Amino acid sequence: MWNEYSINHLKNNKSTGVSIMIAVFIAAMFLSLITTLFYNMWLDNIHQIVKKEGDWQAKISENLSAQDLELILNFPNVKDIKNQETEAGAENLIYFHNLRSIYEDMAKMQELIGLEASAIQYHDNLLSEYFIFAPDDERPPLLLAFYVFVMCLTCLALILIIRNAFLVSMQARMQQLGILQSIGATPGQIKSFLVQEALALSLIPILLGIGSGVALCWVLYRLAGAIVSTYGAQSTAFYYHLGLFLIAFFASLLTVLCSAWLPARRLSKLSPLQAIKGDEVLIPGKEKKFRFVSRVFGIEGELARKSLYQRRKALRTATLSLTLSFLVFSMFLSFITLSSISTKYTYFERYKDTWDIMATVRNQSIGDLFDYSESLWEIADLKQVESLKVYQKATVYTLLPEDMLSEELQKLGGLSAVAGSAVALTDNKYKVHVPLVIMDDESFADYCAGIGVKLISPLQGMVTINRIWDSVNSNYRFKSYIPFIKEQDNLVLSLAQDEVGTAVVNVPVLAYTDKVPALREEYSNCTLVQVLPASTWQNLRDQVDFDVQETYINVRTTTDEDIEFVQAQLEQALSGKDYEIENRVDEELFNQKIFKGYILLIGGLCLLLAIIGLANVFANTLGFIYQRKREFARYISIGLTPRGMKKMFCVEALIIGGKPILITIPLTLLFAIFAASASYIPLGEFFAALPVIPLTVFTLIILGCVALAYYLGGRKVWRSNIIEILKNDMFV
Repeated sequence: MWNEYSINHLKNNKSTGVSIMIAVFIAAMFLSLITTLFYNMWLDNIHQIVKKEGDWQAKISENLSAQDLELILNFPNVKDIKNQETEAGAENLIYFHNLRSIYEDMAKMQELIGLEASAIQYHDNLLSEYFIFAPDDERPPLLLAFYVFVMCLTCLALILIIRNAFLVSMQARMQQLGILQSIGATPGQIKSFLVQEALALSLIPILLGIGSGVALCWVLYRLAGAIVSTYGAQSTAFYYHLGLFLIAFFASLLTVLCSAWLPARRLSKLSPLQAIKGDEVLIPGKEKKFRFVSRVFGIEGELARKSLYQRRKALRTATLSLTLSFLVFSMFLSFITLSSISTKYTYFERYKDTWDIMATVRNQSIGDLFDYSESLWEIADLKQVESLKVYQKATVYTLLPEDMLSEELQKLGGLSAVAGSAVALTDNKYKVHVPLVIMDDESFADYCAGIGVKLISPLQGMVTINRIWDSVNSNYRFKSYIPFIKEQDNLVLSLAQDEVGTAVVNVPVLAYTDKVPALREEYSNCTLVQVLPASTWQNLRDQVDFDVQETYINVRTTTDEDIEFVQAQLEQALSGKDYEIENRVDEELFNQKIFKGYILLIGGLCLLLAIIGLANVFANTLGFIYQRKREFARYISIGLTPRGMKKMFCVEALIIGGKPILITIPLTLLFAIFAASASYIPLGEFFAALPVIPLTVFTLIILGCVALAYYLGGRKVWRSNIIEILKNDMFV
């Protein structure tokens, strides 16, 4: 009997069934799109990290004996260990079965083998993608967590649209279900046929929606790949996992089933007579004052606010959905603004005066490069070239006793207080990384002249960048520096390629300075950088085989218009070499285009979320206004004018559309203040760069769409015959 009843109801109420099917289809499609898109973004981040830094999970930068390697391999969680040779020496790359216990396992290995803490390195970027952070990390990366948080909010809003569609439909059937209950239908029977109807209406739309979401995501990825390929970037592959289908399917199905149970739960709280009479829509007996609304909008505002209060549970999902959409949109804009300011600080603003063209020549030393291509000197003499610097980089080690540290550093508690675990203390000596910047002799002489150092030929020695970041009294955004070591005359530093004590060379220090060369280079905070000429480097290589694979050419042009010409000359001079070249203007334009594409992608997702929220508003306002014909008919019968009724509609629309905005504004401000403070960005600069126009447009769209929904619903009320509505006690 109930099967026939459900079939007859679906046949006789096709419009309601179609609206539910459309809502389920849209929600399932967007849910599938969002989850698939974030899954691909997550995998793309992992692949980029692996491509750039490798797929290792932990690293030991020491020569291990065969016995030590066997001990490591015998750990139950260790999958494999690989050895490789680098510029800095031997490295042992370790892979694990379960990444969650990597820090505990490495600590046990360190204790078992007797390693220094500085010899162990974790692939933090890769591990953070799996939400694995160092136990002593006070500031774990929040970007991926923010992405997941936004995705969860989006999925919640998508699921709400299914619930709202059923809510409006079941509200319209409340009297009908009350009549069935009054003639003997049990709550279990009502739940049974409601679930049957829900499954019949939703299964096919869910499957079609999931498939459409995957197809739409594939189209977006192909479109994004076509766009980035035009700028020379490599497009990413598209991935899909069975788990994504299961998540979207069961989330949609579970929401449908829960939504179908809602009317039965409400019926259990109402008597059959109350359900038939529709007492749920009446003004509550409990008196509640709304003084502000009454004073501003008069009696119409009081009626509107009390009506909304009575229906607050039914409208809660619409308010939540709109609030989520506006919150996600505003938080994304805040995040994008922070990213833009951070990029400006850390890259383009910082290095804009240090380079115009950068060439990386592989498998080439400085001396051999000039011997091969004398035309490099000719490029340096061009009037379009302000400077041309050729340099190499290497990393060595040195041991510093505690009494060699500067007084300023000792007052802060020593190197351990400033550098933390970045340096290791052994036998009252710190093992410190020493980055070497090897410049051609002419560029080195120009650098020394710029810092006021007079050189004596032949050039044998190096200049010490005597500074270290004062992490105690400054932050990473605006760093202040103090001297690293005491400045001594005739100081000679002992440098080792790998472990101190093997392959050591002694190099005299010519001078001390706190100014680094004008190169596009970033140096670690707790390292003792040394700048030396190529002639000194050649002597070091004669003593120890320092293996350096790449040479860099840094060119500053007179004007930006000269970059293209000078780059063409440099490419001609490097003909036949394995090199890669880039220039500042193209790099900045490419970054801006990629950044705009990122904004477009995120903005599109926020727009979809906004559409979902507005669809919820339309479903609720249209549905509830239609059911409230008798309520407004009573108001008119006791003297409420059509103008007063319109005013009441306007007040309700203003409250429904304005409430999500008022809720979102303080939450967004708190997020912006927290994020800006965590990034050490001045709040004034952040709010000055915040895109106000998109937020304003989004706000107006919300208010306009809510007003449109009330206008469409109110027009039905205005066109109704009051007498017929009051006479008719049957369900409309």
